[in-house]
Amino acid sequence: MKVIQLFDQYSEFYQPYIPPVMDALREQSDIVVEVVAFRGELKKSSNVQILPKYNKRRIFSRIFQLFNNSYKGLDYFEIKTLKDKVDIIHVQHSYLFTKVIRLLQIPKENRPKIIITLRGGDTYIKPWIGEKWRNFYRDYGNKVDAFVVMSEDQKQYLSRWGVSLDNIQVIPISFGKQFQSIPKVQNENKIKLVSVFRMCWEKNIDDNLRFVKVLKQRNIPVSYDVYGDGPDFGQVFYLRNKYGLIDEVNILGKINNEDLKKKIKVYDFILQLSFSESLGMSVIEAQSMGVPAIVSENGGLPEIIQDGINGVIVDLESLMDGVDKVFSIWESQSDYFTMSKNAIERVQQKYSVENEVARLTNLYKQLG
Repeated sequence: MKVIQLFDQYSEFYQPYIPPVMDALREQSDIVVEVVAFRGELKKSSNVQILPKYNKRRIFSRIFQLFNNSYKGLDYFEIKTLKDKVDIIHVQHSYLFTKVIRLLQIPKENRPKIIITLRGGDTYIKPWIGEKWRNFYRDYGNKVDAFVVMSEDQKQYLSRWGVSLDNIQVIPISFGKQFQSIPKVQNENKIKLVSVFRMCWEKNIDDNLRFVKVLKQRNIPVSYDVYGDGPDFGQVFYLRNKYGLIDEVNILGKINNEDLKKKIKVYDFILQLSFSESLGMSVIEAQSMGVPAIVSENGGLPEIIQDGINGVIVDLESLMDGVDKVFSIWESQSDYFTMSKNAIERVQQKYSVENEVARLTNLYKQLG
């Protein structure tokens, strides 16, 4: 079975968890996996195929069409997959659906199977504001052989755009390969919180800061480190000042994933009170190293957390109750240690590269 993983650019993108999955897929003995990208730096050691530039692709496609009538109307990449007898195209950057849309007009038995992985914005946001996305889901949602989403919540939300639930597979992203992690104990003098996310409205920056404000009002010693950048980065500075949290909140900007992994265990909880979230990669990564999470009830976040067992789920209408739960756990060394242990076990069991690759391989075999 021959599978193409299609990217816009490889491997310079913000998802550091993708290359380990590609490497693990290549190790499968019964599947030939090729990583193909439209842009990127070609390195001999990378095993990545960079497609020709646009003008060259146009010339090549016209030459192919001169010699084979069945290629008319197809572009270079689509022709290439037919010539190479590719079994499955897995589109990893979802907006590249335009690069396979003509294949979807060919009978299924005469073309590669098409899989498209969707991130949160592709489901929760883009169809509301983009006619192109609404039309794609309406016209091609059930011609695509499978959509891959991160959570059950995202699956249900995608179905509102006309995609059959039977056509949607839940395969969560992974933190990396399984490893041994030791449960941690809490800091003694203050609750140390951390957030790592793109600064945008979906992440609900306001309630994250208000949660810290409530802790301070309760005279609970707290520090809060915020990593990330994005369009609403300035909001963190404004709210830190508005809520009187200059001493408690440290705004640290963007951080390399490897550097973050070295720092994360100094924190007691990762805080993510998002309005919209397909799953929450930073939460999964933190839990893999024993840092429990404080999350909202929104999106796929509650699918990661068992409230009171491996983290805390907060009702945004009652931040005070959430603060009480968190403080109660932090006060008890045994309760906190148990929660840290549970966080490790659940994430290592459900969200490792090994699990993601097994699910992807099963999907490929079902379609192939």
